[in-house]
Formats: sequence, structure tokens, C-alpha cells
Amino acid sequence: MSENISLSLDVQISGGPKISASQNIQVEAYDSIKVTIRGTGDASGADTDKEVEVQPGGTGQVSLLTITSNRYDSGLTYKVNSNANPGIELDKPHVLAGQGAVGLLDAAAPTSLFFSSAIAENAEIHILVGRKAT
Repeated sequence: MSENISLSLDVQISGGPKISASQNIQVEAYDSIKVTIRGTGDASGADTDKEVEVQPGGTGQVSLLTITSNRYDSGLTYKVNSNANPGIELDKPHVLAGQGAVGLLDAAAPTSLFFSSAIAENAEIHILVGRKAT
């Protein structure tokens, strides 16, 4: 049985053009993950390379990946699959729809994200993954 994810996008420049798009994405499974990334002001110390497993499958399994937060900052970063690659700043919501877009993150399937924080406040991260299950 498949799940239907509705995706809508509206981008408007003040006094300029507007781009709108909407599409349904069919997936076999989805995962909704909520995790707290500790900031430098936390008594336990800031998180560095905190691993969050996002999906167990192989290449081509993920067709939707969204990463949102209650805080956006260049000091809040994540890495894909390994703590060896450069961090990606979570300075705005990240929405990757389609295998082509998700493939930009890593040639291999994104199975884990590693979050680090250099900001004072804790960040509440919400990750939504749409994927094949077979």
C-alpha cells in the first residue's frame, strides 16, 4: 500500500514574479523524526556530530527529504552519512523532492545525518522522509 504526500511550493518576489508548484509524491513508507540538538548554552554542552538515522534502504530509496527547525542559523549544521564530509548549514528549511534532488546530498543513499551546533539555543529538528520500503 502506498502513501500519498502532497507537496506545495509558493515563491514570490515582492512586486515581482511568483512561482507556484504542487505535486503528489507516492511513497511506500514515511518516517517522521523529531530530535533536539543541544546548543552551546545547554548544561550538557553542544552536540557535535549527533547521529540521526533517517532510513535503512539503499540508493534510490528516498524520494522526499525535508529538514525543518525552530531555529535557523549558519552555526547549525548537518553532514550526510559520515562525519567526514563538510557540514551543510541549516539556515532555512531544506526540502528535497525527487531522487535527483535527494541524490545531491550524497552519491550513496542518505541513511544518517550528523548534526552539530555552534549556536547558544537548543534546536528542535523535524525530519520527514518519504521512501520505498521494498
